[in-house]
Amino acid sequence: MEKYTDKNLLDTIGLSYGELSLKGKNRGQFERKLRNRINRNLKEFDYKLVEDLSKLYVLIDPKDLEKITEKLKKVFGIVGINQSSRVSQKDEEIKAKVLEFANYAYEKGARTFKISVNRSNKEFPINSMDYAKEVGAFVLINSPFEKVKMKDPDVMIYIDIRKEVYIYTTRIKTYGGLPLGSTGKGLVLLSGGIDSPVASFMMAKRGMRINFVTFNSFPFTSKQALEKIKELTNILTDYTGKSRLYTINILKLQEEINGKTRKEYATILTRRVMMRLSERLANSMQYQALITGESLGQVASQTLGGLTCTNASVEKLPVFRPLIGMDKTEIIDIAKEIGTYEKSIEPHEDSCVIFAPKHPVTNPKLEDILTEEAKIENYEELMDEIFSEKEYFNFG
Repeated sequence: MEKYTDKNLLDTIGLSYGELSLKGKNRGQFERKLRNRINRNLKEFDYKLVEDLSKLYVLIDPKDLEKITEKLKKVFGIVGINQSSRVSQKDEEIKAKVLEFANYAYEKGARTFKISVNRSNKEFPINSMDYAKEVGAFVLINSPFEKVKMKDPDVMIYIDIRKEVYIYTTRIKTYGGLPLGSTGKGLVLLSGGIDSPVASFMMAKRGMRINFVTFNSFPFTSKQALEKIKELTNILTDYTGKSRLYTINILKLQEEINGKTRKEYATILTRRVMMRLSERLANSMQYQALITGESLGQVASQTLGGLTCTNASVEKLPVFRPLIGMDKTEIIDIAKEIGTYEKSIEPHEDSCVIFAPKHPVTNPKLEDILTEEAKIENYEELMDEIFSEKEYFNFG
């Protein structure tokens, strides 16, 4: 349908809510967060955000249509966008504008059309079906079109009657979800791989305000590896808004693990260090959950036994794993969609692979993990020292 739409006619973008419409008494709170997010995303443009019979519209300069549409696509809580032309309820204005849409569509090759009317404003004197027939007849008489087609027409012309009237031909599907900040705050364990950026996107889509923590093993991991993660964080801010990336060097504990514990347990023990430090950071900053990119069975540490041992290192916070039941192909598809894939596949060193065993245990038992951990006598002192040396960077 988009090829049949004259972009120069479009001065308004209608926003469809989806899930927000089910929030009952809490809907106002969700809508306020949605408005705030829209205003932040569009701050560089000249626009006006208005409400018309419980639906939000963005009044724009047509030259900014595509740029503003791209910005709005990344606002969670919106399920659909209608690029529209806004007119008054005067019958002659509606029909004249519809005729402009029809003539352009015909010029671009459309040969059949259909008029669809939604009469949200019941004060409009003609019901939806009768007005669709009336406008359709007007188009047939006054345009080159010779045929209305009720099923699968070349072009659908929608007329949405509210206090004002909005005319459009294209419905653009967006990510949906819930407005940022409406479901709490979480801390993402962000690596430079494919999975954790996708997990970040998935939880932000569910309305969670998120920040990030990453782990390094300088000098065994490079400054370039951290720069890559910072670039991923910057990409994600298109969806998450302003965010903070914490970085923690865990080399001192990794060296203790490598020197004092059984080699096959190194990956799980290192993962437990990361989880414990993340929980400490989350508690200190009043984040309410940890988020990881783990997917069941994907690597040795993500077996049911491995995840059980990892979970046991977290005392109070829930650990969300939005990718747990997804396969790699699904995760890659989302990474490509949100723009993180190309950056994620750039080679880098990861703290998890420093001192990684050739044959890691695949079904560890918690009692064995705790026995190995107890071999590090200064474990808690090192945790305190490592945590005190953390750094952070702000984005967005």
